[in-house]
Amino acid sequence: MSVLLLYIVALGVSAIVLLLVAITGFGATSLEYRILSGFGALASAAYAFYLAFQFQGGRYSFFYGALLLPVYASYKLYTGFRRRELDRADRRAAKAGRKAADEWRSTRRW
Repeated sequence: MSVLLLYIVALGVSAIVLLLVAITGFGATSLEYRILSGFGALASAAYAFYLAFQFQGGRYSFFYGALLLPVYASYKLYTGFRRRELDRADRRAAKAGRKAADEWRSTRRW
């Protein structure tokens, strides 16, 4: 497997993961991060398409970040899903606490 083919696959994976971050918003701390993820996905996909179908040989730019970006974006997705689950658990616990407090108050009428 050539280095160029491996690089094209890495760019494609980067584009898919960044697109997932942009669409779902998990792991994104702000709207700006989601927009940047969308632009990064578009740029990665465009460069992968160019290298796969338009490139005729010669020199090409190799961005090492394209190899590390899927790992970082996957970590951000994981932390986003994890944070979402923790937020759900906190909301359930708060709801149960309010219900218990309401029941206690209803039995303690002065």
